[in-house]
Amino acid sequence: MRLAGVLALVLWPALSGAQTERWEPGEATAATVRGEVAGARRGSGDGVYGRFEGDLDVGFGLGVTTVSEQALGAMRASLTYYATLGLYAGYADALGRDHDLRRAVEFGVELRPLFLLRWSRDAEQGPATLDLCIDSLSLGAGAFVAQPAGGDFGTTRGIELPVGLGLPLAGKAQGPWLEARYVWRWSNPGEGDAASTEHAVLAVLSWHALFLSGIGD
Repeated sequence: MRLAGVLALVLWPALSGAQTERWEPGEATAATVRGEVAGARRGSGDGVYGRFEGDLDVGFGLGVTTVSEQALGAMRASLTYYATLGLYAGYADALGRDHDLRRAVEFGVELRPLFLLRWSRDAEQGPATLDLCIDSLSLGAGAFVAQPAGGDFGTTRGIELPVGLGLPLAGKAQGPWLEARYVWRWSNPGEGDAASTEHAVLAVLSWHALFLSGIGD
């Protein structure tokens, strides 16, 4: 009997360590299953990538725009509500060069229709850069006022329809983006021979930040 007691004391630590670990609150599962990868999630990221950290996305960028095969310096600002609907404004300048277009100001509204649609359908499965790039597709409508060579500011004016896409350089909503837009413009509509159409391409390196505005409250 004494020998059995000694053996029990010696073997008890080994036997208790061989038992299945008890589940604790906060753990994903109580036991593993063959083929299971603990903590695995389809895709990468959460599908939001920081876009709900604020309701207003404020962006500002500097770059270049080409109009009639002539390059001008450009800046662009945007204000977007929940990465879906917003306003934009831009400015282009020939910077003293002898161009047909000396300067122009543009402004309008912009819709990004894919984010909430894809997110609500669990289509945001990563990688983050790809999801954010797809969701950045924008359709806009606005107006512009310009100064042609030899004319006054406002001599040329009209409407524009931009289509844009962006690439998040940091893989998240906030931070640096490389953005490009194609813009179709109709100058001086309704003025007979003075009316014309043209195309522009805009490329900017921008920075985006998110803020809580309380508009939803």
